[in-house]
Amino acid sequence: MPYQEAAQLVRAFRQGDQQAFNRLVALYQRKIYNLALGYVKQEDEAKDLAQDIFVTVFRQIDKLKDESKFGAWLYQLAMNHCRNRYQKLRRRGFFSNQSLDDTETGLNLSSGATPEKEYERQNTSRLVREAIASLAPAEKEVILLRDLQELSYEEISEILGLPMGTVKSKLNRARLALKNRLKHFL
Repeated sequence: MPYQEAAQLVRAFRQGDQQAFNRLVALYQRKIYNLALGYVKQEDEAKDLAQDIFVTVFRQIDKLKDESKFGAWLYQLAMNHCRNRYQKLRRRGFFSNQSLDDTETGLNLSSGATPEKEYERQNTSRLVREAIASLAPAEKEVILLRDLQELSYEEISEILGLPMGTVKSKLNRARLALKNRLKHFL
């Protein structure tokens, strides 16, 4: 992420430039949506969650002390929202009642792919998502931030408030746990 650009946009928004906030959202919306999707596993729910996150950013951006730390602040806020929404949905039984007409169960053939190959790809993707979802929350978070969000160790350290060595060891343990869950299927 272009952190200087984000800091400039935060400054501009604080000075009354409403378009600056729209540009901030555009800069981060895909990453925040993907993070939300990693937690809630359903596109519509992830879109709602991402929107809620940006509404909170809009309302609380004055609490951000250092504009250059916007990315870390945003991810901390997003992680808290994701954890809370996940717990709320889990209590309601949301994850045990996934619809059979879920878009992930349908076949969307990419050019040149056979139905068998596409089914295999989707099945593998589903197994990996389920395995990630079954990890302990701390393990899931470092996997989502590093391997899916592609954040640096430094960024993850700042977001989670952990020393970099701890982040690396947690990531190693999380990857081993994920590997153990997947070895029977892949």
